[in-house]
Amino acid sequence: AAAVERLLDRVNIEYETFTLDNGLRVVVHEDRKAPVVAVSIWYNVGSKDEPKGRTGFAHLFEHIMFNGSENAPGDYFEPLREIGATDFNGTTWFDRTNYFQTVPRPALETALFLESDRMGHLLGAVTQEKLTNQIGVVQNEKRQGDNQPYGLVEYAQLEALFPEGHPYRHSTIGSMADLDAASMEDIRNWFRSKYGPNNAVLVLAGDISAAEARPLVEKYFGDIPRGPENVPAAAGVPTLPAPKTEVMKDRVANVRLYRNWVVPGLLDPEMIPLDVGATVLGGLSSSRLDNILVRQEQTAVRVSASLLPFHRLSLFEDQVDVKPGVDPDAVARRLDQII
Repeated sequence: AAAVERLLDRVNIEYETFTLDNGLRVVVHEDRKAPVVAVSIWYNVGSKDEPKGRTGFAHLFEHIMFNGSENAPGDYFEPLREIGATDFNGTTWFDRTNYFQTVPRPALETALFLESDRMGHLLGAVTQEKLTNQIGVVQNEKRQGDNQPYGLVEYAQLEALFPEGHPYRHSTIGSMADLDAASMEDIRNWFRSKYGPNNAVLVLAGDISAAEARPLVEKYFGDIPRGPENVPAAAGVPTLPAPKTEVMKDRVANVRLYRNWVVPGLLDPEMIPLDVGATVLGGLSSSRLDNILVRQEQTAVRVSASLLPFHRLSLFEDQVDVKPGVDPDAVARRLDQII
């Protein structure tokens, strides 16, 4: 058995960084085990940056940016398939929007061209028809999520935990009314203010070195002008004056108990012990909640504990699915004792 310190010394993911004149930061991790490169670009824009009446815009724009750009018209998924890309998609959350694909080394330039074209040459390809179509797609995604078991819980959690006006109070998926109200001018202004190269980080990991990457990145991204700097919304960790308890009804197989706290974010040293604590409490099959509630006392059929880390704050959550026939109130009291 090795000491933890010795194990940590063996963890060393080497990388190099450089920054273009337009502010695009580039991180390169060289790994020659396979002739592929993982290409990932992260934009410093998420749902917490959305003003009132514009909820869902960051996620909507993630969809729009897959719908073709000025020099790459059409759906972005098709050219990625043609070059043999794997694991390609995009995601949006409170703090960020990211796009990613893993491509064979000879296809790297194509991937960089596609990513740079939607960063620097997108708006000429956005039409009202595309906007209307993607609003419908996002709204359907929202319906699918809302109609899943426990699908409405997140809305209630965020509204209970955060005060009115807090940037993290609304969900990333947004509201139907705000999505319906999105206009072409709204979309143009949102893009111009958020998606400049100085508001993004490009990561290349795989069969490439920083020396090889720099001329390629300069070639495809170097002419894109800087945009406004997106300063992340100020968002403190709120404290409730008293614990809140809410009850929701749904057609589900089990009563589910939730415990939620707003805790410090990625930049705070308290985040790491909270993350480790969540794993000890309910993040492994050998965790405290599993051993006590599921195996020993057999009052629950599923448990979990996790920390969701974000820029300004994090969300700490425990879940317990109560075994049918067992008193949920008794399990809730036991859960609180264990915590």
